[in-house]
Amino acid sequence: MKVHPCLFYVPASRVDKLLKHVPRESVALVLDLEDSVPKQAKPTARERLGDVDLTGTGHAGVWVRINTIESPDGLLDIQTLLALDGRIGGLPVETVLVPKVCGARDVAIYRSLLSGLSNPPEICSFIETVDAVENVFEIAAVSDGLCFGQADLVAEMWAPDESYLAHARARMCVAASRHGLPVIDTNSFELWDMDIVLAQSEAAKQCGYTGKAAIHPKQVDVIVETFSTSPGELDRHFQTIKDYEADEAGFAVSKDRVLAPPFVLKARRTIALHSGDARPVR
Repeated sequence: MKVHPCLFYVPASRVDKLLKHVPRESVALVLDLEDSVPKQAKPTARERLGDVDLTGTGHAGVWVRINTIESPDGLLDIQTLLALDGRIGGLPVETVLVPKVCGARDVAIYRSLLSGLSNPPEICSFIETVDAVENVFEIAAVSDGLCFGQADLVAEMWAPDESYLAHARARMCVAASRHGLPVIDTNSFELWDMDIVLAQSEAAKQCGYTGKAAIHPKQVDVIVETFSTSPGELDRHFQTIKDYEADEAGFAVSKDRVLAPPFVLKARRTIALHSGDARPVR
């Protein structure tokens, strides 16, 4: 799955009214059928998918977050995607974000249901249940990416236990890395103080996240700046590999770097991640 620094969520029920606010650069556009759409508006949201025009957004494809298939709305969401043959507003559905995943079997069911599309989308699984945290390695093994749903996870707990949330974050970031997947941090509900969003983004990047969700245009620039990987950074990784392979000793220390197998492995894994190759490099 392609690495995006930011996932920008737009309620599908209001997508036609919000298109002018959709960012174009370094952002994956996510049409949301789940939490941002109240139950009474979900039929309208599905109808919008059939008549909206996204060709002027500058995006090559679109992502969709559906409702869980444990609910009637989730099944109707799947039926809508099948009826549209995986195209919305003139764009292909690249990725479907699936919520409330508990185990690998859940992901397999979603993938099977969507396999009838001409171009089946990738599956990005939400880690937002206690079961998902426990089973995150098996979920990662059958997913194309992972997203953290902190609000839903906290809803399962009596209190937002910070030590457990840190445990959940660490497990999912390690699981994603283990399987070479992008891993997206939960969205921020801070809409005014961008210093807070910056601090949250930097902490998430330090934990191992490759991107973060946004629910307001104000949040996008801070998130993109934090998580973007520049061509120059990737060039340095390529150079590290080249220099290591050209050094007969297989180990070298200079003023600004060390050439050794762990650092070369890191360079190779980073390049593989950003090339869209989800196979882990070892």
